[in-house]
Order: sequence, then C-alpha cells, then structure tokens
Amino acid sequence: MNALNADGDADADTYQSMQGCICVVTGASRGIGKGIAVELGKAGATVYITGTSSSVFSNKSTNANANANANANANSNNMFLTNEQIGGPQTETIEATAEAITRAGGVGVPVYCDHSQDEQVKQLFDRIEHEHGRLDLLVNNVFRVPPGGTSGLFGKFWEVGVQAWDAIHTVGLRSHYVASCYAVPLMKKNNPKRKGSMARPMIAMISSFGGITYTFNVAYGVGKAAVDRLAKDMAVELKDEDIQVTSFYPGVVLTERTQRAVDSGDWSKEVGIPLENAESPGYTGKAIIAVAKDDDNMTKTGTFQVVAELASEYKFTEDNGFRPPSIRSLKFLLPAYAFDEETRKKVDPNLIPDWKLPFFIMKNGEPPKPT
Repeated sequence: MNALNADGDADADTYQSMQGCICVVTGASRGIGKGIAVELGKAGATVYITGTSSSVFSNKSTNANANANANANANSNNMFLTNEQIGGPQTETIEATAEAITRAGGVGVPVYCDHSQDEQVKQLFDRIEHEHGRLDLLVNNVFRVPPGGTSGLFGKFWEVGVQAWDAIHTVGLRSHYVASCYAVPLMKKNNPKRKGSMARPMIAMISSFGGITYTFNVAYGVGKAAVDRLAKDMAVELKDEDIQVTSFYPGVVLTERTQRAVDSGDWSKEVGIPLENAESPGYTGKAIIAVAKDDDNMTKTGTFQVVAELASEYKFTEDNGFRPPSIRSLKFLLPAYAFDEETRKKVDPNLIPDWKLPFFIMKNGEPPKPT
C-alpha cells in the first residue's frame, strides 16, 4: 500500500507519480471518463482518450481508413454517436479533454472512436502499439445513454424497448470486452512494475451500485452486473499474467449531465437525491491511481470496490479536502432518503455515524424514495 505522511494522507510523490505510464480511458469527452483522464494527467501519464464528441470528427491517426470511418460515422444517424439528445453537446469533446490532460501535466491524445465499431477499437490499440509498444492501464468507462436521453434511463423495460438494451449493452458492456481483448496483448509486452510506476498492468471497469441493486431500469442494472462479472472472470484468466482487474463503484457524481438534469428539473423529478454528498468526476480517477500503485492490489483483483470507501483506505480526498461518504453509509442514506430538506438543514452531518449497511441489504430491491 502507498506510504502515508505524518498527517495520515497518501504521500504526494508516491501517490501521484504515473510518469511514463501509457493509459487509455474510453468515453472521456465528459463526465467520469474526463475526470479520470485529467487525474491521470495530473499524475504525469500519457492518456489516450476516446469518444465520438469531437471538434474535428477525426481520430488524428495517420491511418486513412480510420479517418474515413470516423468521418462517415460522425455524419450518420447511428444511435451510438453523440448528439444533443444522446450524451451531450458537442462543446464537450475529446479534444477539450486532451487539452485539459496536457495542462494538468500529462500528455493527452484524443482518438475519435465509435466503440460500437470493432475495427475502430482495433485501430486505436494498433496505434498505441506502433507509438509505444505497450499499454499499462485501460479504463473501460464508455457508456451510451439510450435513445431519448434521460427518459431512456427511467422508463419501464416494456416502455423503453429493445433500443435501450442495445445501447447500454453494446457501448457499456460489449465495448469493455472488445477493448480488453485488444489491450491485454499490449499489457503482456511490458510489466510497468519493473519501471517503478504502477504495481502491474491494470484494467479498471467503471460500474456502479446498479450492479447489485435496482437502479434506473432493467437494462442498466443487468449491464452493470455484467460489467462486475466481466471483471471477476477476467481476473481468473489474467491472474497468471500478473494483470489486475477491478470494477469501481462511484457514488452520485456531479457530472455535466447531472448538472443539466438539475437545471432542467429532471433530477428532482426522477431522482430527488440531494447533491451535498456528490463526488466530483475526478474522484474515481484518484481511486484508480491509488489501486494501480498499490503493490498489494492483486488482493482486490476480480472484485468491485466503492470509490468512497477506497478514499478512506488510501487516505485521499476531493481537491477541497472533502471526503464524500459511501452510498451505503448512514452519512449518505439518512440525508438522501430519511430527512426532508428542513431536517437536512438542522442536522450537523458530523453527528451522523459512518455506519455502512451490509451489501446483502443493499441488494434487496430498489432504494426508498427520497423524502
């Protein structure tokens, strides 16, 4: 585990040194993916980030076929491509994320990639092999909101239909499997443990509590449960290769999409959870870095890990010093589900114990409705 300084926090040099690491974060034009990518940039990594939100509709590759595929798909009505209804505005782009990574201290490389197209995924990893000859970290984050935007996440399964299933499971499950298939041969070429940066190569899956309890709708929950099983079974087959696989559970995250839902009123109507304990998109990035640099991280391979609980274990916080509670902690559950707005104003959060419900209780049906 990382060394701690006198204040009990992770030593900055130990925690943040990812110099020389070659990373891929899929679906990183916005949201958690962007947050992770920028945190890796702060740690000095070279980060290839993918997405279909692009200011130039080009994957910046020298491969003419790749450029042709990107431009053709970008101008199609493919439901796996980003637009105002599916995903977010074109102002949130892979190029903007790459610039943020570089400003943070790393090297950001934007790659246009529609993860429903296997050939484009292959071209991504072929490029990395050509430019670096290895890969140290893959973050499988890309996710496709179903057609219809937010309504496609909240409708009953017979209402949202097959398209919701296909969107979530093609880009958000199958895409993770495909990217991992191409990533592992590159990870086997060079174990970064010999370089003294990461403990070993790693695949990080971005999942959620939807993997164990009803969240949003049927397609979403089944998809996240499958992501967790993907990590578990991949870990079995990768154990002898000394490659680590972990599924990460962020809490409620204040992404651009969440903020838009708040501004439109959809958040209060569909979710209703207060956002005082929300996590930043970069918080999951800090968790991934902490696990990646832990020499003992094979004890976590094949498991799911709650980001907020990793923060307590590895002693990291948000940039402002705040440490959001775990979704299964009373510190989160009471304000979110038991207190009305007036009670939340009166009760000092420091007086609420950080007791966590067992996972078997969390698995029992959907959460209660907020007060």
